[in-house]
Amino acid sequence: MNRKKTLLILAAALALTSAVSSCGRKGYEDFVIPEQGASTLTPVDSIFRDNSGDDLTPVREKTNTTVRSSDGLCVIECKDSYYDVTLDYEKGSPYAVGAAYAEAIRLAYPDYEAFCEGYIFENIKAAFNDLNGDYTSIENRAEKFRSALEKDYRDELEGFAEKISGDSSGIREDGILSKEEAALAQLVPDVLRGTACSAISADGNVTSTGERLTCRVLEWQLGSENQLCDMHALLHIKNGEKSFLSLSYLGSLTILTAVNDNGVMLGELDVGSHNMVEYSCDNKVSYTYGMRYALENCTTAREAAEYLVSNAPSYPYCVNVLATDKNDAFVAELSVTGVDGAPLIRDGSTPLTDGLKWDSPDYICAVNSFAADGNADGITENTGNLIRWNRYNDLFCGESALSPARMRQLLTCEKTDNNLTRIRSGGLVHLAVADYSTCTLCAVLTGKDGVDDSPVFIDLGSWKQG
Repeated sequence: MNRKKTLLILAAALALTSAVSSCGRKGYEDFVIPEQGASTLTPVDSIFRDNSGDDLTPVREKTNTTVRSSDGLCVIECKDSYYDVTLDYEKGSPYAVGAAYAEAIRLAYPDYEAFCEGYIFENIKAAFNDLNGDYTSIENRAEKFRSALEKDYRDELEGFAEKISGDSSGIREDGILSKEEAALAQLVPDVLRGTACSAISADGNVTSTGERLTCRVLEWQLGSENQLCDMHALLHIKNGEKSFLSLSYLGSLTILTAVNDNGVMLGELDVGSHNMVEYSCDNKVSYTYGMRYALENCTTAREAAEYLVSNAPSYPYCVNVLATDKNDAFVAELSVTGVDGAPLIRDGSTPLTDGLKWDSPDYICAVNSFAADGNADGITENTGNLIRWNRYNDLFCGESALSPARMRQLLTCEKTDNNLTRIRSGGLVHLAVADYSTCTLCAVLTGKDGVDDSPVFIDLGSWKQG
């Protein structure tokens, strides 16, 4: 050490000694720790709960009452947690089936009109706070999508809207469901957005049955009084080779989570534009009805994903679509403009965006962002997406003999009475698990009291019609 540095250290030491002496203290022998109140910090021992003793075996619910439309094209079995609906397109036109559905809903749920209009306006106000009672722009959006639908879908929607609506017109908050509002109810994801979801699929290589297991979690606005939780519906579309099973809400004819007779399962996950691309519905078509078309006309997950990717530029929003079948699992990353990347099919071998970790190619995960290398990164820069992605990775990728029971256990092992990001948020609508070894679907359906820490899985039966 040179002389100059030594002098500087001595000077600093003298200054410190002078400072201590100037405050009248020469040591800490007589220092007494002051009294303090109890800590307001809450220790977090674990974000997980011990659910090893929970009975997570899916329960089959009994039918309480059954209602039918006058022409028999719609049958609704009213159960404790959901409505089991069958629509028979083999015996009636799309218009007639739509009208039959509306007729039966009025019998099964007399307050449906008030529920539907109230829920629509809660979604509108959540998405827009500057309309000041003028909903012309929303009506125009919905009409552009409705008029662009294929004829059978337009006819079906026309029959439903005419039969379910009251004596009102346009989109206005008057307590009466109009035809325009009934149409908007089918197009909420396209017009208003609002889903926040996740999904995971396990290849048969890592399951105890040797067959695929897929889970799709839907999170949405439950409503100010959790009213959506009173409207869970399992919709059986009976239409020959176009038959499918849809888990949604009463009155919905489009797709949130669905699986067809061939086992092709689709579920959308909102992404939006990472680069703030301005929304436009001009020359756009409904992606949820695009999913329905894929379910009705595709026999494999790859075929469905390819159809959606080819049409991605025509959709209004960037979305992910989970697509699985017995053999494969994909995430169709549907970028609607080049600014957010390119539409593509992601599988377990697709390179991921920089900084994103995933430990097993036998599992594929999706959250509310693209994940493929080259597409817009809304995961590593978004805490909620990153936590959920890493949580799935930590919970599942070490499992080499995943059973259906183990999957249900892992999906519900997080505590729900905290403010931490988790798989089952306070907006959980349903958590659906497809078991390809039995071709059956089970689900957690959030009830009117909100998300349950110890949920019950409902056995929804087989997705194969007949």
